[in-house]
Amino acid sequence: MNLWALEISVQDRASLLKALKQAKGGEVLLLAAVDYGELDLWADGPVPPVYAEPVILRAAAASPPIFTRLKLTGARNLAFEGVLFDYIFAAGDAPGQTRPFHIKDSTNIRFTDVIFDGDVASGRGPEDNGYAAGIGLSARHVTRFTLQRSEIRSFYRGLVVGEGTDVLIAENDLHDLRSDGMNFVKATGLRVEGNVIRDFRRSFASRDHADMIQFWSMNADYPTTDVVIRRNFLTVGNGDHTQSIFMRNEAVDTQGGDLSMYYRDIVIEENLILNNHFHGITVGETDGLTIRRNTLIRVPRRSEPGIRGTFANMPGIQVADSSRNVTVRANVASRVPKVQAGWKQVGNAIVQDLEAFEGGYYPRVFANPFAGKPYRPENFKPVSGALLDRSELGAPLSIFRWGE
Repeated sequence: MNLWALEISVQDRASLLKALKQAKGGEVLLLAAVDYGELDLWADGPVPPVYAEPVILRAAAASPPIFTRLKLTGARNLAFEGVLFDYIFAAGDAPGQTRPFHIKDSTNIRFTDVIFDGDVASGRGPEDNGYAAGIGLSARHVTRFTLQRSEIRSFYRGLVVGEGTDVLIAENDLHDLRSDGMNFVKATGLRVEGNVIRDFRRSFASRDHADMIQFWSMNADYPTTDVVIRRNFLTVGNGDHTQSIFMRNEAVDTQGGDLSMYYRDIVIEENLILNNHFHGITVGETDGLTIRRNTLIRVPRRSEPGIRGTFANMPGIQVADSSRNVTVRANVASRVPKVQAGWKQVGNAIVQDLEAFEGGYYPRVFANPFAGKPYRPENFKPVSGALLDRSELGAPLSIFRWGE
């Protein structure tokens, strides 16, 4: 933080707009805990959000200032700290498309210790009514974009980033979502690290395709590259099952793209996944992929609490056969992909919860695997001297916490 930053007290919407218009860069705007309504700023507008150094909008006290809508276009060097973004569903809002908080064509935008609080739909059909609506935070064509130590709750989708370069999504808590946690397309230089994604509230009457972390490439004109997905805790918790990390490459498998459209240089490591779906870690056509030290464990579905399901419901690791330069190392899962030419696969441990007399049976390798909700990470510590009691195998469970 700049110790010499100029601090400016802001008491209402008018004084906020005045301070933003007069700012040059380096100012800290201390926001009183009032409702500022919608903040819509664009580069050529009456209050252009373009600064030589970061201008910080910071809560002045423990109670947060509130914004009901946010739209930034062509912004540069703007940060939000300790703010509440509060979405209220309105008639005419499309549950899966409305973007109340949207950043576009912007550089060096940062959200830290903020809350994105969603709402449920009403006045629609049974597949929507009572279920979360809207997109929590949406960003398109952004550079140096950060979301850190923040909470996104009760939205249709939590976070959507398209055409992002140098993006950091770290230490956030996403929960009570209807469809997806995080969506990415055309990412370049992305870190998704230390997040908790949990407790989905799905609409099973709809055709939702629920994922915790999803990448896609349909109609993309360049691929996602240089991505690290590390030390995230993805858990069904007290909510509904989903796919966990799902990176289908439609540009290749559906639209006929060649090697130039392969995902490139992807690292997925040290994530803990507690879920109940075949797609634990699924990656489409990629050139340069490392899947290392992840732990994938099946827990019961809320919709069928007494049933763990068949092998097909057990989260495993899948990689498109035509991928190149692939390493799958030291993971704990129900399945790993069949080795292809040029791949490296070593030190993985196969576990399962179906056959007591077969290898890798949960009660013989985990400390307390059949304990009930909320499926605490410590229940899955390795049994001393058993299959998983090896250093550098699976996710480092001691770093994960379940906070109720």
